[in-house]
Amino acid sequence: MIPDNEAREERVIAEGELSLPRVPEPADPNDVLREQLEYLIDHTESGVCGCHECERYLRVRAILLAIFSEPQAARQLTATLPMAA
Repeated sequence: MIPDNEAREERVIAEGELSLPRVPEPADPNDVLREQLEYLIDHTESGVCGCHECERYLRVRAILLAIFSEPQAARQLTATLPMAA
């Protein structure tokens, strides 16, 4: 005996309709960045242990806080960024 779900699928294909698996919508890149940053912050809450994730956290933190350092370093950082139209 064919399960009910499989029988429905066969009917759809038999009627000539194309049955493709659904592809999820791509994630918003800003949401992905926020999620990754939250993950790294949560990982280092108990202290920096020196693992790969801690190294990623320190690199990201240095980049994000570079704008608040000496004015010359901030100018160098913003000079490499693309200009908005």
